[in-house]
Amino acid sequence: LECALILTKSTEPEPSNFTQKQIKERYTEVKEELDRDGIKEQLEIAFESLLANSKVDNINKCLCTSLGSFTTKQYEKYDKQPNRPMYQLAAFEIMKKSLEKHLKKEKIDIVKVQDPVMNSLDIAFVHSLGYEVIVHPQALGEMARDVFVFTPGALFLHVRELFHVYDLLPAVYVGVDLVGWIESK
Repeated sequence: LECALILTKSTEPEPSNFTQKQIKERYTEVKEELDRDGIKEQLEIAFESLLANSKVDNINKCLCTSLGSFTTKQYEKYDKQPNRPMYQLAAFEIMKKSLEKHLKKEKIDIVKVQDPVMNSLDIAFVHSLGYEVIVHPQALGEMARDVFVFTPGALFLHVRELFHVYDLLPAVYVGVDLVGWIESK
């Protein structure tokens, strides 16, 4: 079993005002906030309810794309939540744990992550979580029916490309609306 993050070659500048320790501390704060505010529990209940009413019985890999950078502030003028990537990663990990519980698996080992805006500090942080970082177009080769795909910030055209390569949907998908892709079939 595996989980991975998908990346393309980054053009992002290296952040000079962050350390690995600061990123990990901020991520711990985000997870504690979600727990304290009851959001973690609400997400677990909602996701577990969806899984209970599904036919999902096998997930061997997690594919997480389009989170953004944990260290750059390039999008702050557009995004009033500069910690959005950390909240999205925390949501992904909550859903991954719910999947493991649903599937009665100790751990889904293969987790792959990709985002073109990640820099070396982001990549080191992702690796510290035990996840693999991959570069575009590797994600296209990761699609299968036994995959959990989490693409919270993906553009529809990127998701369409991911699904059109093998003309199939993953076992579990969380991301942009797929109505356009489904209707084009």
